[in-house]
Amino acid sequence: MSGSINMLSMDAGTKAIDALWQRSNVISDNVANADTPGYQQKSVSFEDQLSQAISDGSLSAGELDSVSPQVQVESGTISSSDSNGVDMETQMVELMRNQLQYSYLTRGVSDQLSMLKTAASGGEG
Repeated sequence: MSGSINMLSMDAGTKAIDALWQRSNVISDNVANADTPGYQQKSVSFEDQLSQAISDGSLSAGELDSVSPQVQVESGTISSSDSNGVDMETQMVELMRNQLQYSYLTRGVSDQLSMLKTAASGGEG
């Protein structure tokens, strides 16, 4: 049973890494279009979906498969007809936060893989 829990945990971590990668791309798009008139800032929603999927205390592989990052256009972010609502300071903070989360999760998944490798080799190597 614990083996399946570890694999599900690793699968959830991998999905979260993919979502953070997508968020990084969306933030980069926002930054690149900061001076584009009429551009609407976008964001990625993922954590709320994952939290909802595990809210009952159990998470199956099927439920995890249904959780995927969603790109959303921020409504009402255009401040005037010749500009947009991209706040560069906020985007830079979000990019840094996203990079830290990405580094943390990749390290966690890597550590899980190392533990599985050690277990598979009988504790040697």
